[in-house]
Amino acid sequence: MSSRNSQHLIWTFVALLTAALFAGALKWGKVTIDLPKPPIQQAQFIDLNFIQIQKPKSTSTPQPSPQPTAPVIPPKESPVPEPVVKPEPEPSPTPKVDPAIVKKQRQAKAAQERELARKRIEEKRRQKLTAQKAENARKKAATTAAGQRTVSKPSGISQPKPKYPPAARRAGQQGTVTLSFTIGSSGKVISARIAKSSGYILLDNAALSAIRGWRFKPARNALGEPVSYSYTLPVPFRLR
Repeated sequence: MSSRNSQHLIWTFVALLTAALFAGALKWGKVTIDLPKPPIQQAQFIDLNFIQIQKPKSTSTPQPSPQPTAPVIPPKESPVPEPVVKPEPEPSPTPKVDPAIVKKQRQAKAAQERELARKRIEEKRRQKLTAQKAENARKKAATTAAGQRTVSKPSGISQPKPKYPPAARRAGQQGTVTLSFTIGSSGKVISARIAKSSGYILLDNAALSAIRGWRFKPARNALGEPVSYSYTLPVPFRLR
C-alpha cells in the first residue's frame, strides 16, 4: 500500500516540474532583447559581365562537326626510265638441206597422192556399181509386177459339156457342181478341185472328168507372155 502511494507522488512531482518548465519557456519567448543596430554601409555595384548566360539545351540531335579536310598532296612524278635498247639478235645460219632427204620426202608425197587418187577412183566405181544394181533391181521389180499383172484372160478353144451319168439320170439326181481350176501357160487345165459339191458323187465326178479335158488360149501379162490363170466355174446338171 505504501509503495503505490510513493509511485503516485513521484508521478505527481514529474508532472508539476514539466508544467513549470513549459510555463518558463513561454514566458522567456515573450521577452524582447534590445540588440545593437549594425552600421549602415554604402551600396556597392558588382560587375556581372563575367557571368555567361547558358543557352537551353536543344532537344534535336546534335549535328556532327565537320571534320577538317586534309590537304591534298599531289603525287610526286616518278622519273621516266630511259628506254632500254636491246641488241638485235644475230640471224641464225640457214641449215643445209640434204638432197637425199628432200628426194625421199617428195617421193613419199607423190605416193600418198597416188594412193588418194586410187581410192577416189575406186569410190566412184563403187558408187556407179551400186547405182547400176539399184536400177537393175527397180527394172526387175517393174518387170515382175508387169508379169504378175494379167492383161488378157484365157479364152475357150474346146469345152465339151460333161456327160450326164446314166445311173444319176435313172435315180433322178440333179444339181450344180462348183469347180475351181487353174489354166496353165500352155492353155491346159493343170489342176481342178470341187469348190462346192452338188450333193451327188456321180455328178461331181462327171464334172471333174469333163473339165480336165478342156483347152483354152492362155492368159497374157503386160509383156505379152502367157501366164497361169485361176477360174471358179459352176457346172449345172438338169434333167429334161
